[in-house]
Amino acid sequence: MAGIADRIDGRIAGRVTRAVLILIGVSPFIPHLVEGVPVLGPIGAALDSWFSFQCQRDPARTLHFLGRLLPVCARCLGIYLGLGLGAVLLRPRLGVWPLRVWVGVAALAMLLDVWTEALGMRPPFAPLRLLTGLFLSYPVGVALVWSARELGRAQPNGPGAGR
Repeated sequence: MAGIADRIDGRIAGRVTRAVLILIGVSPFIPHLVEGVPVLGPIGAALDSWFSFQCQRDPARTLHFLGRLLPVCARCLGIYLGLGLGAVLLRPRLGVWPLRVWVGVAALAMLLDVWTEALGMRPPFAPLRLLTGLFLSYPVGVALVWSARELGRAQPNGPGAGR
């Protein structure tokens, strides 16, 4: 009986994690889509406030959506989209070390992008910023969903054991 409960808890945790990451992935598009909608407008405004707090929003580094600048720079957009896309596709399912290598290489690529731009070796290039953000966060989105799914199975005798 505990095995069934473990699988159910893992499925629920996986589904909730997946839904949250997908919502995070599309969140940069929400402020423009719900602007002026009576009930949803304040949600878009709250998201926009969060984005202005966590992102520099430099117009030279930001992409357009529906003829307007998105509320986050291209790299942040890549990070948000990567988390959501990883949660949607769930592939490849990596072990701990391959995941660490992927994220490490992606972090180095991102640092190289930041440094070459900061040192004036090249102008800001939004598509490269988008790709480095995606490359870094995509495997994290995949790993978070798989980890949540296995959460219930990893606990001996299921949730609440030893109480």
